[in-house]
Amino acid sequence: MFKLCVIGDPVAHSLSPAIHTALLAQWGLEGRYQAVTVRPEELASFVERARQGAYDGFNVTMPHKQTILPLLDAVEGDAAAMGAVNTVVVRQGRAVGYNTDGVGFVRSLPFGAGGKRALVLGSGGAAAAVCRALVQAGAEVTVCCRHPEKTADWGVTACSWELLPSAAAQCSLLVNATPLGMTGRESFADFRFLDRCCGWVYDLVYEPRETALLAAARARELPVIGGLALLHAQAELAFELFIQ
Repeated sequence: MFKLCVIGDPVAHSLSPAIHTALLAQWGLEGRYQAVTVRPEELASFVERARQGAYDGFNVTMPHKQTILPLLDAVEGDAAAMGAVNTVVVRQGRAVGYNTDGVGFVRSLPFGAGGKRALVLGSGGAAAAVCRALVQAGAEVTVCCRHPEKTADWGVTACSWELLPSAAAQCSLLVNATPLGMTGRESFADFRFLDRCCGWVYDLVYEPRETALLAAARARELPVIGGLALLHAQAELAFELFIQ
């Protein structure tokens, strides 16, 4: 029986238990998947308990995606490149970290990313994962953010927020990788930057389901993708790692 969970602080709101429980049923596998609150000072002891057999694998959300790295026995691929882990597989007492966000993002797109001109908003961890995956898939990527220096080694072009309207007019895919519009957070000041946009609008925020950005894009008859698409795609990749 698979023993799986997601850790974070807070984590009670996570949709991962529902998604992975459904995946276990879909694959006809016995197991349980729980949300476990792990405070920063408890992280090292949690990883050690997992090594000793408490869990076969677990997903990682804030605030542990970066701080968990030195506690693991190995960190693979995208996780090592980005310095962020969202999935840990435990086998024979070894805990190995992965990151499924970037590949999951590309998998969630209803079209191939190769040759597309993408505009990503933000320079945090989510933006880094999305940009890395898009560049690897052959897209031309521009990042609009407050801290362009963070994107120096991303293989992208960076621009300031003041240039957002002109950048949006030239993209075939616009991705919001900021917390703007998330429940309890401030939203965009206005959506005039969408007026000349003619591409897809993808909001990584999934709470609320219909963000103000998505509503504004729909009002302009633009095709949209909500954050649940990424949530499900990265979860499926993590699940494949758990059961392999």
